Amino acid sequence: MKLFYDSWQELWFQNDSTERLSFGANKVPLPHADGKAVFSVDINTKHDNVGPLIGIMASLSTKGTVVGNAPLFKALQREALANGGVTFVFPPEGINNGRVSGFMFLPEKNAWYSVVTPLPHAVYNRVPLRKTEDSPAFNQAGELFTEWRIPFFNPSFIDKSELYQLFSSRPFLKSLMPETINVSEKQELADFLTKHEGIYLKPALSSRGSGIFSLRKEENGSIHFKSHTKKRIYPAFSHFWEENSSELLSRHYIAQVEIIPDLLEGNRYDFRIHGHDSGKGYQITGIGVRQSQKQSLTTHIPNGGRLIPYERVQTKQHDDFFAKLVTEVGELLTKEMGYFGEFSLDAGVTKSGDYVLYEVNSKPMEFNEVEIEKRRVKKIIELLFRKADFKAE
Repeated sequence: MKLFYDSWQELWFQNDSTERLSFGANKVPLPHADGKAVFSVDINTKHDNVGPLIGIMASLSTKGTVVGNAPLFKALQREALANGGVTFVFPPEGINNGRVSGFMFLPEKNAWYSVVTPLPHAVYNRVPLRKTEDSPAFNQAGELFTEWRIPFFNPSFIDKSELYQLFSSRPFLKSLMPETINVSEKQELADFLTKHEGIYLKPALSSRGSGIFSLRKEENGSIHFKSHTKKRIYPAFSHFWEENSSELLSRHYIAQVEIIPDLLEGNRYDFRIHGHDSGKGYQITGIGVRQSQKQSLTTHIPNGGRLIPYERVQTKQHDDFFAKLVTEVGELLTKEMGYFGEFSLDAGVTKSGDYVLYEVNSKPMEFNEVEIEKRRVKKIIELLFRKADFKAE
């Protein structure tokens, strides 16, 4: 059916049906009207309820605008509309008395429109700011979704130190994680570096390789520091600690043993794997390969990495291992941390041929591989429709 929106009255209405219909998870009645519509959308109907109405939660900036991954939001809206549903983007602060203020993208107009909607049938958490997830509004929104039994994923960012502790409870996953400690005091970090000679330091809450650097202790006691942009030699560990401890402690860093990676044409390469809940268990959406060029800390594209086709390094062993890894990670995250409908993994192979799991990302960024990203968008919409109890067409 065709659903109309009058922005002046903040009213959704129908005019081509005599049925008594409702809209949203809280089943707000849809009046019959001949109002002045700003736009209309074609949408499904199930049991006299119109939908699905899919909410995408983002953050609110200090200027009152919504912050988030606009290209992803637009792609999700196109896919939803193609299947008879509709998405809108909103901050947690936009929820008020069973109504949600947000923004809806209209592809045919290539424009965003302010909308007020009923409660969504399902919510996809794409909040980009950690301070938003720490806010009272976010917590209240989560409580409201629970009260109304509105499916909500993914629940939060993942703290690297918490992830290490969680995976340590599973032998298979524990064997893949580099030995890790929280950076909380000088002597513990000094002992960790002495034990391993080479370590990585990472903010517990970070993405895209932000803030990562390496330390290596030489026989003469000097400390070699290397980040994406600079190198430095400290005469001793105490000099390094004096200069960097403030940032290490304030940003809650972790330290991990240095991994000697397998090389391809002289440079390290890593796997980036997207996983999703298929309804029949967790499955791989796609696998990309990233290779470092000018630096060896990470292979992230923003830090100078480049794309390598998975087929170039693909083996049946890789296929089987990553399928098992996605299943294990998805099931454990959902059991212990709340429902994860999607996630991505950063994994690699060591010089000796062992697999290693570097990171799990609860808010995966866009895949540069076009086909993987298209499949990802399709699978997310299928999942949201299924959780909303509206099957995608």
